[in-house]
Amino acid sequence: MDADNWHPLGHTQDGPALLGCDALDPYFLPPPALDPDPAINAVLPFLGWVLTLARPHIVALLPDRPAPRLFLDERARHLRLPMTCHSTAAHMRPGTCDLLWVALPPTGTEPPAPDQLAPLLSPRGALLLYGLNTATGHHAWSRWLAGRPTATLNLGGGLTVALPEPTPGTGHPHPLAGLCGALNGTQGDRVAANLASRFAAIGAHWATRRTLADTRAELAEVRAALSRARLDAMELRLERNRASTADTPTATTPSEHKTPPPPAPPPPPPLWTRLSRRLAGPSHPVTMPPAAPARARLPVRTVLFISGEPATPGTIYRVDRNAAACRKAGYDTRSRACAAIGPDDMLWADLVVLWRVEYSGHVDTLIEMARARGTLLAFDADDLVFEPALARGDLIDGIRISPAPVARIERMYDDMQRTLRRCDLGLATTDTLADRMRPFTPLTVTVPNTCDQPMLDRSRHAARRRAATPPDGLVRIGYATGSRTHQRDFARALPGLLAVMARRPDVRLVLFREPGGGRPLLLTEEFPTLHARAAQIEWRDMVRLDALPDELARLDISIAPLETGNPFCEAKSELKFFEAALAGTCTVASPTAPFRAAIRNGVTGLLADSDAEWEDALIRLVDDPALRARMARDALHTVLWEYGPQRQAALMALTIACLAGGQTTARAGAQTLARGPARARAIPAILDSETLLHHDQLHNAAVTVVITAYQYADHVIEALDSVRHQTLAPLDLIVVDDASTDDTVALVSGWMARHGQRFNRLLLLRARQNAGLGGARNIGMAAAETPYVMQLDADNRLLPDACARLLDAIQREDAGFAYPIIRRFGRADGVMSDLAWHPARLVGGNIVDAMAMVAKWAWAAAGGYYVRRNAMGWEDYDLWCSLAELGIAGTHVPEILAEYRVHDAAMTDNVTERAAHKQRVVALLRTRHPWIRLTAPDARSRE
Repeated sequence: MDADNWHPLGHTQDGPALLGCDALDPYFLPPPALDPDPAINAVLPFLGWVLTLARPHIVALLPDRPAPRLFLDERARHLRLPMTCHSTAAHMRPGTCDLLWVALPPTGTEPPAPDQLAPLLSPRGALLLYGLNTATGHHAWSRWLAGRPTATLNLGGGLTVALPEPTPGTGHPHPLAGLCGALNGTQGDRVAANLASRFAAIGAHWATRRTLADTRAELAEVRAALSRARLDAMELRLERNRASTADTPTATTPSEHKTPPPPAPPPPPPLWTRLSRRLAGPSHPVTMPPAAPARARLPVRTVLFISGEPATPGTIYRVDRNAAACRKAGYDTRSRACAAIGPDDMLWADLVVLWRVEYSGHVDTLIEMARARGTLLAFDADDLVFEPALARGDLIDGIRISPAPVARIERMYDDMQRTLRRCDLGLATTDTLADRMRPFTPLTVTVPNTCDQPMLDRSRHAARRRAATPPDGLVRIGYATGSRTHQRDFARALPGLLAVMARRPDVRLVLFREPGGGRPLLLTEEFPTLHARAAQIEWRDMVRLDALPDELARLDISIAPLETGNPFCEAKSELKFFEAALAGTCTVASPTAPFRAAIRNGVTGLLADSDAEWEDALIRLVDDPALRARMARDALHTVLWEYGPQRQAALMALTIACLAGGQTTARAGAQTLARGPARARAIPAILDSETLLHHDQLHNAAVTVVITAYQYADHVIEALDSVRHQTLAPLDLIVVDDASTDDTVALVSGWMARHGQRFNRLLLLRARQNAGLGGARNIGMAAAETPYVMQLDADNRLLPDACARLLDAIQREDAGFAYPIIRRFGRADGVMSDLAWHPARLVGGNIVDAMAMVAKWAWAAAGGYYVRRNAMGWEDYDLWCSLAELGIAGTHVPEILAEYRVHDAAMTDNVTERAAHKQRVVALLRTRHPWIRLTAPDARSRE
């Protein structure tokens, strides 16, 4: 039995009904006073529950502590319980104490003896002995506890609940007997563990509140010191102004006696030096360069990211990941919390990005230092937190839930707007948010939230583990909220959810709670209609951001409800869509502007607003696993580029280039306006296939070799053997048979049975009908789970170092593809793909063979290989042209690493270079890329 359903007073008639998590909610509220010792605070919640269960009339606290006494008095008033609290044993009669709290003294102090205190207990009394884990000399207590009903909790310094020996013949169980039994596991280990972890979580919460209170007090002292320092600076400036006025010479008559003027005082230090001294403090003098006229623009080489909320996940999204994107774009970066910024940081930075930084005296100093040096300033926000008029509980659910006064939140929004107004550039996560930012900073650009490579790697690994897990027959719909600020958002989807749960008993709603089985992040007491479906709710503990992919991969459907029309919600990021897509989970979202831009409705996800739309969308996905898989796959291929680190680096590079001024800004601006948002060209066309063999050791490889085969039984084993002898390990291998009618499948299956253990992941796919070259390659690319894919036709071969050398090059350059020199053999010899990469070389024709290593994100950005069986043959050339148009570079390895077979059955001679067919191919490529000027548009042999 779960602790949520266990009732410790189930056999009594006068106890309160403490059912479920809601019974513990009052203990999350702040107590009247917190003890200076955090360990005591960790015990107070359990003490309050014991008081509620035992309902004592006489209580003793030995020794007395103000915080526990005030807490017990407050609980007694709440319960309307007549209670007397004693602090010394001398004032108590034996056999009268209903609840005796004894705190053993720390090491080196003699503890009180049990034979002096135990007689005070009444027949229905209870002893709470605290400190057994930290005190010494407690052998007498250990002997006294032996044989009595006890229960132990590892809270604070250790807490033991002891009950007196039961009186024979009374027939009345002790009011705490059920609690002790549950803690001792008589109701099951799960009950005991849940109760212990729940009170540990509440106790830790209270102990943290005490630590937070101490920290706030220290912060108040620091702020007071800063205010005094700022006042000193202002008075010093006024005094110098008065002195300067007094030293101004006045007009004199010629007959007046002139005395030599006193030596002029030294000029005041430059603004930069004064600000630096103020920031560094008297013990850290800073030597600054000679004063120079402030510059309007500096060439940006260094970027400083400042976090206004360093302990939140937003710092990862907006500071850490954007700093990584700038480094990828070639800039030096630093990331700092706002309070930790010093003059050295400001002297170093050419561009300062302030994320959610509220205006203050400290921030004013930073801005003045930046202005004095000519440093550019950018304000970054990921929510609509700079319009004080929107700080209302009816618009922002987080304000309604937050204990902070509305006036404090309004002031915070106003301070963020003050920072925004003083910056040169605004950065916003969505176009809607950018539109709201432009009235305060006209130069505003959209830089979305993104994933990083570790998140992508963990997401794909979690998806693979999910695919390897046998299904349990349930369909999980998850709401992965990270905070208690989305009550009204969830309400938009709730009626549709409840209808689906009623119609489909195999549906489970996955919700999250605080770690250790703590309080739900979604306040379920606000949704009484949800209680009837409690059996279909699956609770999961909230995890760190880096572990979120594991939870998302467990889901079949992720929901992202928001209040449409609400200006705050309409500006929110679409990260719930792309994070679920990375983990292989499809999404149903509200049709806010960012979700409408991110989700291709009906293709990469579903949009729903009304109750009926939510019910229809969810029931459609619940009943159609193939549709869920297809949407999740297509969503993944969209977000790999659009929310990946490579596009983010390109966006940051263009954004910073636009700040240089003059012709540089004009050229960068023209490129930005011409390219637009640079989203993925299309969703790759993935034709149907069946899996004939699948083996996954669940290790992490960097490269998959994809072999496409059609009627190549005579050559495919040579291709496979060249892959087996690659020096790179681990390595994945996928073979796609394009509906061959010869022995290709049988030969490949037999070869895999013999040599399959060489590969980390092994997959044999067969197109359900002939897909053509582009279709077969897309099937293999879609099935690959590695960041890079080596394309190999079944009649060609790789040299042993091919994968290792190309991987090194593509990672070093962070390129979209890497290609080697290829040696021809068979009917002709020579080399091909021997020219270095330059996009202009594509104007006259293809210079890169299909035998190349392609980054999966680059393939997705280009929309995959085109699928046109009546114009197939130049799929690789088209891919390189699309990547060039997106500004995605390739890299060349000037070594012979692969071999191209020239033979009579080759597709180039038998299909591509036939006159009528090539005319169709050339026409298609010219339509897709009007800038090409082919030097050989007519059919020719490759000899």
